[in-house]
Amino acid sequence: MSEAFVTQTRSGVRVGGEVTTKDLRRAGFPFRSGRICLDFVATVAKRRLGDRELLPGPDELRTWCRVAGLPEPEDEITPDLLGGAHALREALYRLARARVDGTTHPAADIETVNAAAVAAAAPPTALLGADGFTAVPCDGSSLAGILALIARDAIDLLTGPYALRIRECTAHDCSLFFVDRSRPGSRRWCTMASCGEKASSAKYRQRHPGYH
Repeated sequence: MSEAFVTQTRSGVRVGGEVTTKDLRRAGFPFRSGRICLDFVATVAKRRLGDRELLPGPDELRTWCRVAGLPEPEDEITPDLLGGAHALREALYRLARARVDGTTHPAADIETVNAAAVAAAAPPTALLGADGFTAVPCDGSSLAGILALIARDAIDLLTGPYALRIRECTAHDCSLFFVDRSRPGSRRWCTMASCGEKASSAKYRQRHPGYH
């Protein structure tokens, strides 16, 4: 059974789509963080464990936007624009890393995020679907508008009620950041359905060596 996945910010931006697998992947991209800005960070897979680029070119970036529930960029994605998207993503990564580690936020990365946030006066917003319950992406937007939405979501997260709830998954083969919305604030894995289950299974096998 599929489940709805929606990100909502204090500014009212809602983006979403359909999740059809238990590890919350769409078209090979992970969506397990609970915020679109952190999902964008996750387009480098296995950070510090190999760093696999999931957005090597314009086609992959367009696909990510589509499966993230965002409009596909209507402008041509030149190498410079792709590089700008990568630069924003890495700035977001370092800011999230600093928040997780409790270190100083790099000033240059703050400037990068702020510049992206104001690069488009009106970033895309979701529209109300025909059923009255579903948020659907509007048609057409520039890449700058889409990146502005992502940057504004990051600002919203870093200054909002979950500002100190950004976590890094503790699974040994996962490096994803996520927002911990649990009541005690002690969540360890990006999702129980993926990393949590694997960790529980591994612990069980340690306790029961004969189990296969």
